[in-house]
Amino acid sequence: MNEEQHIDIAGEQRPAYSRALLVPGPLPPLSHLGITLLRYAATTGLRYALYHFGLPLPEAQPFKTIRLRLYFDARELRSLLTQVPGGADVVAALIEPGGAGSLPAAARPLVAALGFHRVRLLRFRPPSSRALQPKGSETPQELWNLFRTHLSRLLPRVNDAFLADLIASVNRRAARAAGENLPPVLSRSAWELRTGGAADLRLFGVPDLLTPSWADEPARAEAARRALEPHSVPGHDRYRGRFREAYRALLSQLSPLYCALARQAAERGFLETTRDACFLPFDLAGDLAADQKPSWLEAGVRSNRVEYESLRRAAEPLDLMTEKQEMSPVGGERNEWEWTPLLPLP
Repeated sequence: MNEEQHIDIAGEQRPAYSRALLVPGPLPPLSHLGITLLRYAATTGLRYALYHFGLPLPEAQPFKTIRLRLYFDARELRSLLTQVPGGADVVAALIEPGGAGSLPAAARPLVAALGFHRVRLLRFRPPSSRALQPKGSETPQELWNLFRTHLSRLLPRVNDAFLADLIASVNRRAARAAGENLPPVLSRSAWELRTGGAADLRLFGVPDLLTPSWADEPARAEAARRALEPHSVPGHDRYRGRFREAYRALLSQLSPLYCALARQAAERGFLETTRDACFLPFDLAGDLAADQKPSWLEAGVRSNRVEYESLRRAAEPLDLMTEKQEMSPVGGERNEWEWTPLLPLP
């Protein structure tokens, strides 16, 4: 009997929603483009990882958006995976990376896949530092097509980063079950920045096109490092934190294309400001390239912008939640939102 089954039989309440693996810690609400684009990337990464583990693939996206933060929907994942060998351990690693578990002997294909991909992914290769600058002569539709094309081209790096984070979670849970003391750790890049080394600042920042990376605003990196100086520096795991960092690098590379599309939309009267382009969900953002302004656009952007600004002042949902959807006792904007990339990962 594996750990997941034991806990369910014991009647203990398991988390229903979790963001502890991919975007843990203090997190501001994301823009509507930010949350839907992250959902798209995380769904692609999850399907990629499950495929390589020989596990069933979800037909629908097993995620839930809570106050503009992205969570795994544990109920959907348990229904999909717990009846196949090794599946329950993968679910537990996705939902509770800070816990302890074990790999059942029957899951030999999963064990083999974990070992193979851990070696294959030894080196971390985030998306290139070369930003995709438009030429300036593109039409709105050409800019949108370029954005979608380059997103598809860059996602394989992010998929590998997702797989690396999941492998680290499975292995760390198994090591804890064997008696090892494995407290939360930093990513390798965050450890280098915390200890005064050189780090690629494109990997740090809020996972949202609305907010620039620390490479564009290096003062944020220095402020976060100084704020955490009084605290001890934990160890690091070369595989943990890769998804968040690779995804942030992807956003940095795509940002010039989307900013150019937003500028053209504002010049054509589609938007009041270029910032408003981030208050459209990903599946509707292509309407900024339409020949005529959609009738719903102005009201939709206004409504989403109001929701985003309201949630920045509201209580923040916790990393792990039951159906009750517990919130942080501290509401409103928090200094910790600026430090999250340098905080330990479970």
